[in-house]
Amino acid sequence: MQLRKKRILNVKTIGRETSCDLVIEHSSASRQHASIELSADGSVWLADADSRNGMFLNRNDAWIRVSRVTLCVGDRVRFGDHEVPLHQLTALFGKRAIVSLGEQHFSLRQGKRTNTKKSGWDDPGPSLQKPQRNPVTGQIEEEHL
Repeated sequence: MQLRKKRILNVKTIGRETSCDLVIEHSSASRQHASIELSADGSVWLADADSRNGMFLNRNDAWIRVSRVTLCVGDRVRFGDHEVPLHQLTALFGKRAIVSLGEQHFSLRQGKRTNTKKSGWDDPGPSLQKPQRNPVTGQIEEEHL
């Protein structure tokens, strides 16, 4: 299966350095911690810049370290030990940008589909699988969520 490369419209930097587009004043943030990309279809991608303390995503009631991920409604993101709200990340692209976060994610604990745009939807849907770990290094295998 061949993946199509997304056309990137805008890239912003995140980190402790004052030249970053989003400055994080926290000791666990690297000078150049991550980048955030807006693609032509409106999806938003975060990419870790090989930071020392990592980038973490909370999508299923648990924090996991990620190196590259597309953002969905309801996601929580941490750079090192500092959490940044989604609205602050998407605001980096300005008011005129068309940003389209994924509409939903699947809860592992409840086995129900969570959607912030529709309420009261109880149909149990598929759930995400726990990430695979490399048996040699113990690192989470990179996977695009």
